[in-house]
Amino acid sequence: MPLPLARLLLEPGHRTGRPAMKHFKHVLATTDLSPESFSAVQYAAHLAEGQAAKLTIIHVVHSISLAYTDFVPPVDMVNIEEAIEDAARDKLDAWVRRHIKRAAKVSIVLRKGVVDEAICDYAKECDASVIVIATHGRKGLGHVVLGSVAERVARNAPCPVLVVKPPKPTVVVKKAARKASKVAKKRGRK
Repeated sequence: MPLPLARLLLEPGHRTGRPAMKHFKHVLATTDLSPESFSAVQYAAHLAEGQAAKLTIIHVVHSISLAYTDFVPPVDMVNIEEAIEDAARDKLDAWVRRHIKRAAKVSIVLRKGVVDEAICDYAKECDASVIVIATHGRKGLGHVVLGSVAERVARNAPCPVLVVKPPKPTVVVKKAARKASKVAKKRGRK
Protein backbone atom coordinates (compact mmCIF):
# COMPACT_ATOMS: atom_id res chain seq x y z
CA MET A 1 0.00 0.00 0.00
CA PRO A 2 1.52 3.37 -0.99
CA LEU A 3 2.24 5.95 1.68
CA PRO A 4 -0.17 8.88 1.92
CA LEU A 5 1.09 12.05 0.25
CA ALA A 6 1.10 14.03 3.54
CA ARG A 7 3.37 11.43 5.14
CA LEU A 8 5.72 11.41 2.15
CA LEU A 9 6.08 15.19 2.30
CA LEU A 10 6.87 15.14 6.01
CA GLU A 11 9.46 12.37 5.93
CA PRO A 12 13.09 13.32 5.29
CA GLY A 13 14.50 11.83 2.11
CA HIS A 14 11.14 11.53 0.39
CA ARG A 15 12.32 13.39 -2.73
CA THR A 16 15.35 11.23 -3.34
CA GLY A 17 13.72 7.97 -2.37
CA ARG A 18 16.66 7.31 -0.03
CA PRO A 19 16.28 7.00 3.71
CA ALA A 20 17.23 10.00 5.83
CA MET A 21 20.62 10.03 7.54
CA LYS A 22 20.56 8.37 10.91
CA HIS A 23 21.03 10.64 13.90
CA PHE A 24 23.76 9.38 16.21
CA LYS A 25 23.33 10.06 19.92
CA HIS A 26 26.52 8.42 21.14
CA VAL A 27 29.70 8.09 19.07
CA LEU A 28 32.27 5.58 20.34
CA ALA A 29 35.77 6.20 18.98
CA THR A 30 38.49 3.59 19.39
CA THR A 31 42.21 4.17 19.65
CA ASP A 32 45.34 2.10 20.05
CA LEU A 33 47.28 5.38 20.51
CA SER A 34 48.72 5.16 16.97
CA PRO A 35 48.64 8.10 14.52
CA GLU A 36 46.16 6.17 12.32
CA SER A 37 43.75 5.65 15.18
CA PHE A 38 44.02 9.27 16.30
CA SER A 39 42.94 10.36 12.80
CA ALA A 40 39.83 8.19 13.24
CA VAL A 41 39.22 9.77 16.67
CA GLN A 42 39.33 13.21 15.03
CA TYR A 43 36.83 11.99 12.46
CA ALA A 44 34.61 10.72 15.28
CA ALA A 45 34.89 14.07 17.08
CA HIS A 46 33.70 15.92 13.96
CA LEU A 47 30.85 13.45 13.54
CA ALA A 48 29.81 13.82 17.20
CA GLU A 49 30.00 17.60 17.01
CA GLY A 50 27.91 17.72 13.83
CA GLN A 51 25.29 15.46 15.37
CA ALA A 52 25.40 17.06 18.85
CA ALA A 53 26.21 13.58 20.11
CA LYS A 54 28.11 12.36 23.12
CA LEU A 55 31.70 11.29 22.29
CA THR A 56 33.44 8.50 24.15
CA ILE A 57 36.99 7.43 23.33
CA ILE A 58 37.96 3.89 24.32
CA HIS A 59 41.44 2.43 24.55
CA VAL A 60 41.89 -1.24 25.35
CA VAL A 61 45.06 -2.10 27.23
CA HIS A 62 46.46 -5.52 26.46
CA SER A 63 46.49 -7.44 29.69
CA ILE A 64 49.97 -8.69 30.53
CA SER A 65 48.46 -11.49 32.57
CA LEU A 66 47.02 -12.95 29.34
CA ALA A 67 50.57 -13.41 28.08
CA TYR A 68 52.01 -14.73 31.35
CA THR A 69 53.71 -18.11 31.11
CA ASP A 70 55.58 -20.32 33.57
CA PHE A 71 58.87 -19.23 32.00
CA VAL A 72 58.55 -15.60 33.08
CA PRO A 73 60.00 -14.80 36.48
CA PRO A 74 57.32 -13.76 38.98
CA VAL A 75 56.92 -10.00 39.03
CA ASP A 76 54.31 -7.64 40.39
CA MET A 77 51.94 -7.67 37.39
CA VAL A 78 49.41 -5.39 39.08
CA ASN A 79 51.89 -2.51 39.35
CA ILE A 80 53.08 -3.00 35.78
CA GLU A 81 49.52 -3.01 34.40
CA GLU A 82 48.61 0.06 36.49
CA ALA A 83 51.66 1.91 35.15
CA ILE A 84 50.69 1.00 31.57
CA GLU A 85 47.10 2.17 32.15
CA ASP A 86 48.29 5.44 33.75
CA ALA A 87 50.64 6.14 30.83
CA ALA A 88 47.88 5.39 28.29
CA ARG A 89 45.40 7.64 30.13
CA ASP A 90 47.96 10.48 30.33
CA LYS A 91 48.75 10.24 26.62
CA LEU A 92 45.08 10.12 25.67
CA ASP A 93 44.14 13.02 27.98
CA ALA A 94 46.93 15.18 26.55
CA TRP A 95 45.96 14.33 22.97
CA VAL A 96 42.28 15.13 23.59
CA ARG A 97 43.11 18.50 25.21
CA ARG A 98 45.32 19.44 22.21
CA HIS A 99 43.14 18.21 19.35
CA ILE A 100 39.45 18.22 20.30
CA LYS A 101 37.54 21.49 20.70
CA ARG A 102 34.89 20.11 23.04
CA ALA A 103 37.42 18.27 25.19
CA ALA A 104 35.37 18.89 28.34
CA LYS A 105 32.48 16.90 26.82
CA VAL A 106 34.58 13.88 25.89
CA SER A 107 34.60 10.72 28.00
CA ILE A 108 37.69 8.56 28.07
CA VAL A 109 37.37 4.88 28.90
CA LEU A 110 40.17 2.37 29.44
CA ARG A 111 39.48 -1.35 29.39
CA LYS A 112 41.64 -4.46 29.63
CA GLY A 113 41.40 -7.61 27.59
CA VAL A 114 41.00 -8.79 24.03
CA VAL A 115 40.65 -5.57 22.01
CA ASP A 116 37.73 -6.37 19.69
CA GLU A 117 35.72 -8.09 22.43
CA ALA A 118 36.25 -5.23 24.89
CA ILE A 119 35.18 -2.65 22.28
CA CYS A 120 32.02 -4.57 21.34
CA ASP A 121 31.13 -5.24 24.98
CA TYR A 122 31.53 -1.58 25.90
CA ALA A 123 29.54 -0.43 22.84
CA LYS A 124 26.67 -2.59 24.02
CA GLU A 125 27.07 -1.45 27.64
CA CYS A 126 27.02 2.27 26.78
CA ASP A 127 24.40 1.93 24.01
CA ALA A 128 26.68 3.43 21.35
CA SER A 129 24.95 4.57 18.15
CA VAL A 130 28.08 4.07 16.04
CA ILE A 131 31.67 2.87 16.51
CA VAL A 132 34.44 4.71 14.66
CA ILE A 133 37.60 2.66 14.23
CA ALA A 134 40.77 3.02 12.17
CA THR A 135 42.25 0.42 9.92
CA HIS A 136 46.02 0.30 9.65
CA GLY A 137 45.78 -0.68 6.02
CA ARG A 138 47.86 -3.83 6.36
CA LYS A 139 47.85 -6.15 3.36
CA GLY A 140 49.11 -9.59 2.54
CA LEU A 141 51.00 -11.53 5.19
CA GLY A 142 50.77 -8.72 7.77
CA HIS A 143 46.99 -8.85 7.56
CA VAL A 144 46.91 -12.65 7.65
CA VAL A 145 49.25 -12.89 10.66
CA LEU A 146 47.97 -9.95 12.69
CA GLY A 147 44.36 -10.10 11.56
CA SER A 148 42.18 -7.05 11.69
CA VAL A 149 40.65 -5.70 14.86
CA ALA A 150 38.48 -3.45 12.69
CA GLU A 151 37.12 -6.48 10.82
CA ARG A 152 36.30 -8.35 14.02
CA VAL A 153 34.64 -5.28 15.53
CA ALA A 154 32.57 -4.73 12.37
CA ARG A 155 31.52 -8.38 12.40
CA ASN A 156 30.52 -8.50 16.08
CA ALA A 157 29.45 -4.95 16.99
CA PRO A 158 25.97 -4.25 18.33
CA CYS A 159 25.72 -1.07 16.21
CA PRO A 160 26.99 0.32 12.88
CA VAL A 161 30.77 0.59 12.48
CA LEU A 162 32.53 3.31 10.52
CA VAL A 163 36.00 2.17 9.43
CA VAL A 164 38.40 5.04 8.68
CA LYS A 165 41.29 4.45 6.28
CA PRO A 166 44.71 5.72 7.33
CA PRO A 167 45.49 9.17 5.97
CA LYS A 168 47.67 9.32 2.89
CA PRO A 169 51.19 10.60 3.54
CA THR A 170 51.49 14.32 2.99
CA VAL A 171 53.89 15.90 0.52
CA VAL A 172 56.24 16.76 3.41
CA VAL A 173 56.34 13.13 4.57
CA LYS A 174 56.93 11.87 1.02
CA LYS A 175 59.81 14.35 0.51
CA ALA A 176 61.37 13.35 3.84
CA ALA A 177 61.13 9.65 2.87
CA ARG A 178 62.79 10.33 -0.50
CA LYS A 179 65.56 12.32 1.17
CA ALA A 180 66.16 9.57 3.75
CA SER A 181 66.30 7.02 0.94
CA LYS A 182 68.91 9.07 -0.95
CA VAL A 183 71.01 9.48 2.19
CA ALA A 184 70.83 5.74 2.86
CA LYS A 185 71.93 4.97 -0.70
CA LYS A 186 74.88 7.35 -0.45
CA ARG A 187 75.99 5.75 2.81
CA GLY A 188 75.73 2.33 1.21
CA ARG A 189 78.14 3.32 -1.57
CA LYS A 190 80.88 4.43 0.79
